[in-house]
Amino acid sequence: MSGPPTVDLGDLDGTNGWVETKGFVSWVDDVASHQPRQRVGLSDDTTDGYVVCTVWTDDIELEERVGYWFGGVDDVWEAGEEIQLKLNDSSWANEFWSPE
Repeated sequence: MSGPPTVDLGDLDGTNGWVETKGFVSWVDDVASHQPRQRVGLSDDTTDGYVVCTVWTDDIELEERVGYWFGGVDDVWEAGEEIQLKLNDSSWANEFWSPE
């Protein structure tokens, strides 16, 4: 049995469904609503800026400047015309690098 495809952050386009990817948290937005819990910008050497990642579960809290491997959904937020990596109850984020 094979797992989800591994996709570079720069190749996320909202069409891949469930994916594994990795990246560094460039910034963390202060989200005033309960959902999503967190909104962060992810980047790596495959991005020309950042990819937005939204966290919809209490089990994941991402920290700025830390690198993570993710399991999440490559999706599109239509209202904001934005590609997003969405982390929900089935998602995971495993730290692989920290500046400390």
